[in-house]
Amino acid sequence: MLLDRIVQIFLPKQDNFFQQLDAVGRCTARGAECFARFADASPDQFETLAAELRAIEHEGDQLAHALYDELDKSFVTPIDREDLHDLTAAIDDVLDQMEECAGLIVIYHLGRLTPAMQAMIKLARGGAIEVAACVSLLADPKHHAELQRRFTRVHELENQGDELYRTEVGRLFRDGLDPIELIREKEVLDALEASIDACDDVCDRIRSVVVKNS
Repeated sequence: MLLDRIVQIFLPKQDNFFQQLDAVGRCTARGAECFARFADASPDQFETLAAELRAIEHEGDQLAHALYDELDKSFVTPIDREDLHDLTAAIDDVLDQMEECAGLIVIYHLGRLTPAMQAMIKLARGGAIEVAACVSLLADPKHHAELQRRFTRVHELENQGDELYRTEVGRLFRDGLDPIELIREKEVLDALEASIDACDDVCDRIRSVVVKNS
């Protein structure tokens, strides 16, 4: 009996990790909804939205660190320890990228967001929502077919983002903008592309986990 009790201390329920991972995903989705509001906001609302997103990003960091702490205390994990750590970091990075982009919008005092920027914000939001859904499905093998469909959707969003990014960067240099304005817009576009790419990176990591544990 004593041995059983000792084992239980060091072997927490494996679904705890999936629950914690899901919490990180849901926080990222909530941040994405906040970020999406930039697309239709007026410039005088940008700073308030950025502060709200920053608070959500801090919450996401705390959830991720709580999972890392649990990993440090556990001998057995439901999936490979390194995969679990890297997947958590990748999900958290989606929120980090959106928060960084929001910060750039505020720091550079953008008086407007171009239609392409607005469209890319919505793509980032869509990717993050799909990521959160994928994370919630990861624990149950019967959902693997649905995961594949969602992976495809995120990849489609990333392709749309890449196309918008290339077209818009081409416009910046073609239109001969003031160099300062060009830098401001280009860096925001870079951050937007990174936000969308981060969603695809999570899906790649989840796909790898699924394959390794099938």
